[in-house]
Amino acid sequence: MGARSASVAPHPSPVRGPRARQRRIRRRHHHHDRSGDQLMKPSPPGDGKKSPELLPQIVADRAASHPDSPAIVHGETQLTYSELNTQIRRAAAVFENEDIKHGDRLVVVGHNSIGWIVAYLAGLRVGAVVSPANNRLNTGQFVEQCALLDAQIVLHDADHAELAAHTGRRTIALEDLEDLRGPESDTAIRSNPDDDAVVSFTSGTTGTPKGAVLSHRAVVAASQAIATRISVHAGDSTLVLVPLFHNTGFIDQLGVMLVTGGSTHLMKKYRTSDALAELVARPVSYLTAVPSILRMVMVSEDAETIFHEAQVVLFGGSPMPNAWSEELLTRWPHLRLVHGYGLTEFTSGCTTLPPDLIGVKGESVGFPLPGVDLQILGDDGRAATAGDTGEILVRGVTRMSRYWKQPELTAAKTSGDWLRTGDLGYLDEDGLLWLTGRVDDVINRGGEKVLPAHVESKIAKLAPVSEATVFPIPDLVLQQRVAAAVTIRSGRSFNVDQALTQLRTELPDYAIPEQWVIYEELPRTASGKSDRRAIAREYQEGKARHA
Repeated sequence: MGARSASVAPHPSPVRGPRARQRRIRRRHHHHDRSGDQLMKPSPPGDGKKSPELLPQIVADRAASHPDSPAIVHGETQLTYSELNTQIRRAAAVFENEDIKHGDRLVVVGHNSIGWIVAYLAGLRVGAVVSPANNRLNTGQFVEQCALLDAQIVLHDADHAELAAHTGRRTIALEDLEDLRGPESDTAIRSNPDDDAVVSFTSGTTGTPKGAVLSHRAVVAASQAIATRISVHAGDSTLVLVPLFHNTGFIDQLGVMLVTGGSTHLMKKYRTSDALAELVARPVSYLTAVPSILRMVMVSEDAETIFHEAQVVLFGGSPMPNAWSEELLTRWPHLRLVHGYGLTEFTSGCTTLPPDLIGVKGESVGFPLPGVDLQILGDDGRAATAGDTGEILVRGVTRMSRYWKQPELTAAKTSGDWLRTGDLGYLDEDGLLWLTGRVDDVINRGGEKVLPAHVESKIAKLAPVSEATVFPIPDLVLQQRVAAAVTIRSGRSFNVDQALTQLRTELPDYAIPEQWVIYEELPRTASGKSDRRAIAREYQEGKARHA
């Protein structure tokens, strides 16, 4: 869950795994022992004992109790929990040999792979602070982030070896961690739950890098909250469509599967055709993605097969238009749709919408999760009343401790225990949270404030439109005018006059887009969301095709 991550709904029914199918799976068998795992046996419900709050410990426990359960699947390759734990301990031994100490920083950059997961978990095991890096950064940005962290080692895949080399720091190839045959670390897991575990950068592909520092406790608690709310169990599975460095990848999917004993399926990087083929070949019970990616799956020829096998669909990161939610439930009424809202700085989810409200309140992101406090601040700095829009503030155990080495940014983003989200929204009389946009996304058209997300939800109702992104264009008189970029559903045509006629019944005149551009595929951020700033830039540069 970019900077925002999806969250989940309370009191869901159990998720059932996909139908069993025989597949050719290449298994990796390693001889090993577990003498160094300092195992904490899972406690039966109600005995008063706490669950482990360190992710490597959870994996070690699972390896002891269910060694042959599948943990990671990448194409035809599968690792059981026992095999995964062995590779983690072997990678930990490599890090110890490199003199990595508690608190040292490791940067992981690469496409989704088993090696990426092993590096991440082994780093946490030895007490290092792991920073999953955006693999779309340019050389200057990546070098800047590594310098800010003073990273001891950069772990990279083959496609990012040159990028890693530019940092001038020690490097290790992720591919080498997938087939280690050397000794295993017999050192006990070094960290405490409140120690720094992860630095997750929030700036995307542009802007000042901001590294949100997340504790071990936050990482595990966020994963457990999601798992509990969607009732994921051992035997469930998910395919990671986003880059693993995104919180949706390493918290909402990998983390959820590890804390429950489920299996995480990987694809190297997202391409719609590859994702569809993988979901058909190896169905999963739990799907999660930003709405734009789910929409591409919905309009594909394989949608029937994919959604028939799925049980839970978790979405967030940007609003899901009601029209899309309604289509999902009409075509696949067995699905449990879960809508939520979260941020990198909060590790993952903040609020969730119960599935039974999707049909009537589908664009709301729901109620605060247990343990999460939420308030809306108006322009005057006071708590807003029901129905009034303001900035959303949240607090809870999964809030970041700080931005890495950026005290001024931390002070601007936090207020005591509260996190200032930078998102705009309001609470209705029932306590449901509704997002209306970003503080910095609001379009100011001659003093009238236009919220892009609201306009996009109305454009989504236009039958020919597959996806829409609203963006500002500069104007000397009004300061900004409203424009829209759209993609068109296969076999349909788009008529601007017809679109305007329908929108006049839904929007005030100042919010109706005055310029329209058509894309075959919208520019996207690393998390899969449409890139509003890139669209605006291309429009200004004359690269966009006008409707």
